[in-house]
Amino acid sequence: MDRIREAISRARVSKGAAAQQPTQKSTLAPQTASAPAVEQTIASPESIASVSCDFENFSKNRIISNEQDPILNAYRVLRTRVLQKMETENWSTIAVVSPGAGAGKTVTAINLAIAMGSKDGIQPVLVDLDFYRPSVARYLGIQEFPSVLDYFEGAKQIEDVTVRPDLPNLLLMPNERVTRRGAEHLTSERADQLINAAKAKFNSRAVIFDMSPLLGCDDTLAFLPKIDCVLIVAASGQTRAHELKEAKRILRDVNVIGTVLNKAPAALMPNQYY
Repeated sequence: MDRIREAISRARVSKGAAAQQPTQKSTLAPQTASAPAVEQTIASPESIASVSCDFENFSKNRIISNEQDPILNAYRVLRTRVLQKMETENWSTIAVVSPGAGAGKTVTAINLAIAMGSKDGIQPVLVDLDFYRPSVARYLGIQEFPSVLDYFEGAKQIEDVTVRPDLPNLLLMPNERVTRRGAEHLTSERADQLINAAKAKFNSRAVIFDMSPLLGCDDTLAFLPKIDCVLIVAASGQTRAHELKEAKRILRDVNVIGTVLNKAPAALMPNQYY
């Protein structure tokens, strides 16, 4: 059994023991006046509902499935480079975007979150904010889950729309509902509260947002001022030069941490020996 599966097994076995642990209090500094206040009590593992992933279909969906997966090393390199930059700049929130649809931004966001979760002390939170085509839960094969839209609409609290998939040290805010009011939700005070809760309440050092494509709707554009940095995903042979130029223009005032060339032919990948 590879290390990822062993970590999952240990997490399942230790879940009962974790329930015996008392709730810890955060020692984080108080919120500034410009940020909406959130409770500083760190959420304990047992307060978050657990869900199961469909590991049998991870490979088909291009999700990291085991230690022998050929894509694992590429995402480890991406994880390390992203975390190094975020830690240097004291950033904790990152949006994964693409100029248009079909570039693989959701798969990139999921795999980046899984790779970060395997590193101690990060506890990434992955949030599906693609309100036009939400698909994080579908790619992971999760059958029953809450919708982050219920939080934005005021029907549920943060903890109610957060789940713990059976992946190491990863929290997920999934969604399955489509809305055309995304920009309104993402510029609301509840969006600020969600970001602050993910960092403080869940003690996360990396909050990853899977966003709608940049071109064609204003959801992502409306949300970007709240985010520390952006990772662009472009698809080899699919994303056009003019789309990247337009994305660069849109993101001219945003911290772009880098660009991922997705769907690249294997012959173009460096260090194939390793």
